[in-house]
Amino acid sequence: MSIMALTAPPRGAIVGRAMAGICLGAAVALLSGCGVGSSTEPVSVVTVTITPTVTATVAPATTSVASTAAGTAKSDVVGRKFDLGTIVRVQKDGGVPVIILDRWTARGVPDSLLAAHGVAIHLHSDAPYENFNNQITYRIPVAHGAIFTYMHCVAIDQPPVLRASTLDEFTRLRDPERVVLLSIDPMGQAVTVQNDPAC
Repeated sequence: MSIMALTAPPRGAIVGRAMAGICLGAAVALLSGCGVGSSTEPVSVVTVTITPTVTATVAPATTSVASTAAGTAKSDVVGRKFDLGTIVRVQKDGGVPVIILDRWTARGVPDSLLAAHGVAIHLHSDAPYENFNNQITYRIPVAHGAIFTYMHCVAIDQPPVLRASTLDEFTRLRDPERVVLLSIDPMGQAVTVQNDPAC
């Protein structure tokens, strides 16, 4: 039996093989890192923007006829602060009561002074007021919430009896209590009305 002697390869051959193995491993690593043979495709990112839809409903236009309010009825006494006279009748103008006044005057008091400052309503037994013309009347709308004060003479030496009243009652006043003093607002409306408490 012959024994083969193993001889070691030269040192340069071992180093060369080792280097070839390292290079081969590096090449495989590089190729696999570059995606060789990879089936995964790049991921696409899709951005979705949602725009809300606003639906506006427009209400149909409404037409309403406003009722005539106090202040819109025609007045013949705009500019006066006071007026004096008797109530001939009451009319309605768009739902607003309008006094038809027969104007009187106070003895010795110019109408311009009466219109600006009024006159003192007081107990009396004489005739301090007079009517120069009962053919001409004046329209005076009654303001909403106007105050009517009824004054009645019990005796000339006693204070008058006072109480709240209404336009309806004032239209029915009789002599000698039917002369009334009205205070007028800037729109020509009666805001307070009181009668003359003649005894």
